[in-house]
Amino acid sequence: MAAKISTIAELFHRFHQCEMQLKQGKIAACLISFKEVIERAPAIPQTEREKNEFEQGVGLFLRNLSAHKKFQDIFGNISFGDSDLATNLEFIKGMIVAQEEEIVERYHKDEEAAEALRLEIDQEKQKQEDEFRQKIAEAIENIDQGNLPRAQEIMDENESIREAVVHHYNDLGIQCRADGSLEEAIKHYSRALIAAPDDENLHYNMGRAHCEAGNTEKAEEYLAAAMKLNPEFREGKILYDYLMTTNRFGEAPRAGGDRKNKFLEFFKNIYTSCRKVEHQASPAPNETKNEATPEM
Repeated sequence: MAAKISTIAELFHRFHQCEMQLKQGKIAACLISFKEVIERAPAIPQTEREKNEFEQGVGLFLRNLSAHKKFQDIFGNISFGDSDLATNLEFIKGMIVAQEEEIVERYHKDEEAAEALRLEIDQEKQKQEDEFRQKIAEAIENIDQGNLPRAQEIMDENESIREAVVHHYNDLGIQCRADGSLEEAIKHYSRALIAAPDDENLHYNMGRAHCEAGNTEKAEEYLAAAMKLNPEFREGKILYDYLMTTNRFGEAPRAGGDRKNKFLEFFKNIYTSCRKVEHQASPAPNETKNEATPEM
């Protein structure tokens, strides 16, 4: 139940609700609200300006109300323009009271219809969300099973499906790399690249994983691909230049217990360098969870 009108601001607010309900064709709800407005208006203190504004608004409202087809279906053709405002208000108030039962019944039917429509819309949204999740799961299953043509067919239906598949594998790759499972990380990144072969961030992530695994030549290939896709990819360029130098002079760590520590120190140094130049503009290079922001 609506709160009781006690101030001029509340009066105008409730009146504007009546106008909105009229525009929406909710005649029963509009009349119930308007009845309260015209009953409470005389008891609300108003300045002369507020009184004039309210009366002008009500006059326009009554003209729009009488012209509305749904109002005419209930009350017939009624004009409010021939009498003064006070007379019109008394007339419509009496009309609403005389047919209040029918109006309330229509109001409840409108509310029931609106609720049924909301439920139908919610069910349709849920159905679409379920179908979307099923499509993502189906695409992932087909990639896992090596059925790439079918996976591509599903992802081509909706770019959002492709993005969800990419995020699925990329997130798995990030987690595996963080856990030290580099072979698993590379497997997941490879599957992400099936879905998004032109994503420089995924090529960077593959390069990072191969780099930590000690396969710097493979890492260099992926970093070169990332730079070809986006020459402005700064983190990729830093790692690519590093690999080019270490591969050329044989300084890159291969197998051995200090391999990971050396690369972690390298990434830390990159982060410090980027902070000095760009003042917190660039995070440390690492796996990227999306197409824009490298993970810290």
